[in-house]
Amino acid sequence: MRESMFFELRLRRFGVWQVAVWLVAAAAIAAMAAWGVALWASQPESERALVPLVAGGLSLATLGLALSLTRIDGGVLDCVEGRWAFVSDAGVRRTGTLEVAMDLGAFLLLRLVQQGRTSAWLPVQRRGNEGQWHGLRCAVYSPPLAAEAPRPLPAVPAE
Repeated sequence: MRESMFFELRLRRFGVWQVAVWLVAAAAIAAMAAWGVALWASQPESERALVPLVAGGLSLATLGLALSLTRIDGGVLDCVEGRWAFVSDAGVRRTGTLEVAMDLGAFLLLRLVQQGRTSAWLPVQRRGNEGQWHGLRCAVYSPPLAAEAPRPLPAVPAE
């Protein structure tokens, strides 16, 4: 496979990611509700007041997390000579190496890593990017640019 020299993709559609996050959040809230109902029935009356408070608090935390995960800034993801960068529409630039966290064929969850820490999570879907999807997958999975081989030192003539 050839080494990637340049690739650019405008990220602006995140519908698949948002639907998946809300489905997981709904399943978590349903599980908490079922847990609350089961626990309510097994607790003595004096301890029942705590059950809806805990279930409600966990449900609110789940909603807050889902809301934060679905708010994604669009931007431009590019790779120039093996260096990845994401510039959000707000103008924030993040650079680093790109790792594939999840590959579902028509959906990629990418992680931009800078100095060992995640600087950005990028959910990328095929829908809306059909013309560049193959190029993105090639760029993401291409090997990093090889370091230039050291040149041999010139021979010193004998005196």
